[in-house]
Amino acid sequence: MNLVPTQTEHLETLKTWFPDLSSAQAWGGPEIRYPFTDVAFLEDICWQQMTAYSMLGEENELTCFGQYYEKEGRCHLARLVVAPTQRSKGFGYRFIHELMRVGMADLGVNECSLFVMSSNKNAIRCYTALNFKQSQYPPGQKFFSDIIFMVCKR
Repeated sequence: MNLVPTQTEHLETLKTWFPDLSSAQAWGGPEIRYPFTDVAFLEDICWQQMTAYSMLGEENELTCFGQYYEKEGRCHLARLVVAPTQRSKGFGYRFIHELMRVGMADLGVNECSLFVMSSNKNAIRCYTALNFKQSQYPPGQKFFSDIIFMVCKR
């Protein structure tokens, strides 16, 4: 597995991982527009504003995707996803661990945060294994009753 900065060609594959509005919103948040258009997709994932990384498999196929940015003095992880055919194989754990390492070093911080749907038990299990703990929403952050905020201190 190889962690690399995301290239625009990875985004075409990424879009195929979400077959409907529900899956797109679970990944990209309640405001993401679906069906995807090229322009709307780039806007909705804040392509120009957030750093994006991908994990590529042995055949250079896209296996994982995620983004990070600084939020409240932390490396905030966003839009984390593993290819549907590669889930429950430990790739998410490896990818997020590496993304955290890169993001915290890049931003000069020692904490990470993320949001996750409360119904996404597999993701919550993965984040908990990476030492994320459920926390209170940041001040001023819009609250969603079905979305959990988690923080990891290193």
